[in-house]
Amino acid sequence: MLIVGLGIGGGIGYYAAPAKVVEKPGETVTVTVEVQPLDGKTVRIGDIQSTDVGLETETPFVESILGPDINAIAAKLGYDVTFEFLVDSAASQAAIHLEKVQSFKAMDIGLVIGGRWSSQAQAALSYVNENNMLLFSPSSTSPILAIADDNLYRMCPDDTVQAPAIAEMLWSWGIKAIIVIQRGDAWADGIYNILEKEYPARGGVIAERIRYAAEVTEFSSYLQTAEEKAQALVAEYGAEHVAIEIISFSEAVTMVTQAKDYPTIYSLMWFGSDGTSMTQQFVDDAPEESSHLKIFSTLAAPAASPKYTALYDRYYALVSQPFGYYTACTYDIATTLLTGVLETQSTDPSDIIPLIHDITFNQWGASGWTRLNEAGDRYASNYDIWGYGEGPDGEVTFVKYGLYDGTTGKVTWYSTGVTTGGEETAGVTPPGQG
Repeated sequence: MLIVGLGIGGGIGYYAAPAKVVEKPGETVTVTVEVQPLDGKTVRIGDIQSTDVGLETETPFVESILGPDINAIAAKLGYDVTFEFLVDSAASQAAIHLEKVQSFKAMDIGLVIGGRWSSQAQAALSYVNENNMLLFSPSSTSPILAIADDNLYRMCPDDTVQAPAIAEMLWSWGIKAIIVIQRGDAWADGIYNILEKEYPARGGVIAERIRYAAEVTEFSSYLQTAEEKAQALVAEYGAEHVAIEIISFSEAVTMVTQAKDYPTIYSLMWFGSDGTSMTQQFVDDAPEESSHLKIFSTLAAPAASPKYTALYDRYYALVSQPFGYYTACTYDIATTLLTGVLETQSTDPSDIIPLIHDITFNQWGASGWTRLNEAGDRYASNYDIWGYGEGPDGEVTFVKYGLYDGTTGKVTWYSTGVTTGGEETAGVTPPGQG
């Protein structure tokens, strides 16, 4: 389960340390012993969570699964190297994320798992490029950051794939007109810029775009605007053909709670993206509203494998939450960095970066085949459609309601839903297809 795809060792010696000369007592013959430059050393890797809430799962994950696994791999391969992950938080702010990146550089740490939000990755991009750092993101998806030959790599596909999946999800449900409510940042803008072409190309209408500042925590005025527009759309198209599309993160928990006071939009179907998929705060803080609205949301689908299943079971036992795609991508970034460090016997990003495409091409990770494209981003994949609903026990939970096939470009809706625990529960059927 823990085998890294690229055979480690073939490149060892590129940066071998000077030979160590050992005098044997009583003899005049000297023996030369080759010592790898990192023998006995600790390799430190930065790990920046996008939010403080993220620390609640990332810290135990790193301490109990990721760190021990990476060090076990190194030990099994015969290396006397210890890997240490320094976990921190960007506190939901791009500027703070940049400060954390700069702090790691000051600590002589050039390898960082971070930029989990595209706004955070974008804010740090110039700095990492100019200061010989490697920023590897498990979850930034904005097409704006699909740049070749920079020092930002992304273990997930960008939204040139997700936006068409969202458009097809909406259209396959029979939605003819949508109101988009979105964060005002690089990530949400990136999705919208593609969605505004993909959805109309299918015959849909984007009737209103409501854009709010990323730091907003009160949504009443935005919801009132949506309510007034929705009333007109329902009169024109019918309620079953009108929907709300939110391109948001966990702030949407407050949004859906407040939406209950606006009867027209609260009676419509709500759709989302990866930012609202499998978010524990919806279950914890707004279970009734989330289950009512469903919030069908796309999330890149990990390839089924014994490796993923085993990690899923360990992770769920540890934090009582599902082992999602982006967490699997974090694991795969760590194994990629492990391979790069051991291959080059270096922690210098300029030594490791030239090997990343080869390493990821030859690696089957927790999330599947980790091959990257020319921009250093993950190749396209299928998208699961997750939402919120009641499980077999009546408790609100994450439910998989469908699948977008990246090859055919089509959506399949499940009449029987599946929870993260693999239990069957009530599924969905688009209007007119029952």
